[in-house]
Amino acid sequence: MMSLDATLLAEQIIQAILEGSLAPGTRLDPPGPHPADALMDAALDQVCACGMAERHPDLGVRVIVPDPVLLLDRFEALGEISGLCASLAARRASSSDMIAIEELVGQMQDVGPDAYRRMGLDLHDRICRMTKNAELGRVCADLRSRLAPIWPLWPEQAEYWRRARHEHRALVEAICARNEAQAGIIMRGHLRAIAREVLFTAGICPTDPV
Repeated sequence: MMSLDATLLAEQIIQAILEGSLAPGTRLDPPGPHPADALMDAALDQVCACGMAERHPDLGVRVIVPDPVLLLDRFEALGEISGLCASLAARRASSSDMIAIEELVGQMQDVGPDAYRRMGLDLHDRICRMTKNAELGRVCADLRSRLAPIWPLWPEQAEYWRRARHEHRALVEAICARNEAQAGIIMRGHLRAIAREVLFTAGICPTDPV
C-alpha cells in the first residue's frame, strides 16, 4: 500500500522540480553512506516513477527533464485499463457495491478539492475491486501509484471541478445501470480529461493526448 506521507513528500519534491527550485541534475538523496530513510526512499521512488528523476548506481537520484511522451503513455494506459475495469464493474457489481458507490459519489458533490481528490481515488479503487479481477486491480493500482504524486496539480477553477463531478456521477450511473459500453467510454474520457488538465497545468505536455 502506498504511504500517504511518502506521497505528500513526493508531491512537494515534484512541485519544486516543476517550479524550477530543483533543476535537472540536482541530486535528491544525500551522497555517501547515510542512515536509511524509508520515508524519503519511498517518496523518491514515486518521484522516479512519475518520470521526474532517475536513480543511478553511482550518481544517486537525480532530477531529469520530464518526458511528456512517457507521461502521456502512462495516462493512456491507465485510461484504457480503467475503461475495461469500468465495463467489468458494470457487469459484475453486486447490489451492495452499487449502493456504496452511489453514496460515495453523492458525498463527493459538496466537498472541497483536496477531499475530492482523495474520494475520487477511492472511487476508482472501488470500481477496480468491483471487477472481481485482482490482477486488473493490481495493474490499475500500480499505474495510479506512478501518477498519483502529480494528480494534486489539478487546477482550482470551479468549472473544472463541476465537470469532474458530472463525469464521476455519469460514470456511477452507467455502472449502476449495467451499461458496460457507456461505463467504459465515460471512464476513458474522464482519464483523458485528467491527463490534459494535469500535464498542461504542470507545463510538461506539448500536445493533447489522443
